[in-house]
Amino acid sequence: MFGKHLACIALALLALAAPAAADDRLVDGVPLPSDAHPATAPPSTALQRQWSGVWVGAWGGTLKHILLIEAVAEDGAARVVYAVGGRAGPGVRPIWLRLDGTLSERSLTVQGARFFATYELTASGGLKARYESAGSVARASMTRADFASLTKPDAVVEWTRGKSEFLQTDLIEDGRPVRLEAVIFKPDGAGPFPLAVINHGSTGRGTDPALFTQTWFAADLADFLNERGWMVAFPQRRGRGKSDGLYDEGFSEDRKLGYACDTVRSLGGADRALSDIDAAIAALRRRPNVAAVPVLIGGQSRGGVLALVYAGLNPAQISGVINLVGGWLSETCESASAVNQALFERGAQYGRPTIWLYGQGDPFYSIAYSRNNFAAFEKAGGQGSFFEFSTRSSPGHDVYRYSDLWSGPVGKYLDSLANAQAH
Repeated sequence: MFGKHLACIALALLALAAPAAADDRLVDGVPLPSDAHPATAPPSTALQRQWSGVWVGAWGGTLKHILLIEAVAEDGAARVVYAVGGRAGPGVRPIWLRLDGTLSERSLTVQGARFFATYELTASGGLKARYESAGSVARASMTRADFASLTKPDAVVEWTRGKSEFLQTDLIEDGRPVRLEAVIFKPDGAGPFPLAVINHGSTGRGTDPALFTQTWFAADLADFLNERGWMVAFPQRRGRGKSDGLYDEGFSEDRKLGYACDTVRSLGGADRALSDIDAAIAALRRRPNVAAVPVLIGGQSRGGVLALVYAGLNPAQISGVINLVGGWLSETCESASAVNQALFERGAQYGRPTIWLYGQGDPFYSIAYSRNNFAAFEKAGGQGSFFEFSTRSSPGHDVYRYSDLWSGPVGKYLDSLANAQAH
């Protein structure tokens, strides 16, 4: 979940970071210098009124980030504290920097020796942030916070707009009802909203149980869909994230060996995953702020092929499908083509347009391999558009992290769905 580009953020900052101090303030694991404080004088210019204060967010939805504007001059010069939290792994530790920035009416640019970050004011009063270093790109949605409240001991900080909730489902395991965790991003307003359900993938080889408990969501995709009016839910299937139950999606008989390449076990695991998605959608549809209209479904990796299959099984319930590097088994498995194409052919029964987004250099599904899967899907009667991207500094399996690549094609696809529904 913690992508290479987020690790690069921390690594690029380490060379510039102030040494850790015992008297640093910690805000939910993010350090701030002990003398940091927003400007105390009342803002006298439009720039000061718009920008003074403190903002919180998370790069890529996972790396906690605080931007503290300490001073704003009339000519647009700014002094800021730039701080990020840590993550498990080498070289990824909490740090803060004092930097100079340049302000305009709607944007702030902060330049470091190895990176730069830009912040754009939104109509709703938040910030859209973009970080770049040596070709690695990350984004964050940020909100203004109250400094006094933020720096209280044990302050609860909303780093993203997504809220983790438990869905009460109809699933039963070992005689007990199963709750599924879902991270939900809601647009402004009361709704009801059309629902988008985006599904997670696997955990690589399935050999590291620590990865099973990581909650997956894609903040950039959620923001993109929220802006278009969708409520976005990222359900975590059984045994994933904080969900109840056993994670059991096609493992080898000896679970320590990870996912099985066996056809029967693999397809059985996919069917189990589909039952979890069905249970999550049923629970989400019971919410009063969810509109009684077809659902937009999507997913990354295993979640992508599951979204297609679910649409094929429930075409009347689905308004569209976004497949991000979908597949069930890595092409290194001997049975991969048999398993993956069997699933994609089930998805072909949806019978309406879908969008497929794949990246070059994917270690699980090469472009040539994925195009063969797409050809099998079309041969079975499926309709779709296949897009190929270069993510440059990270593996193609991380396409979902690069909204600058997929936002145009996905936007046009969603517009086409709206036009089709209008007629």
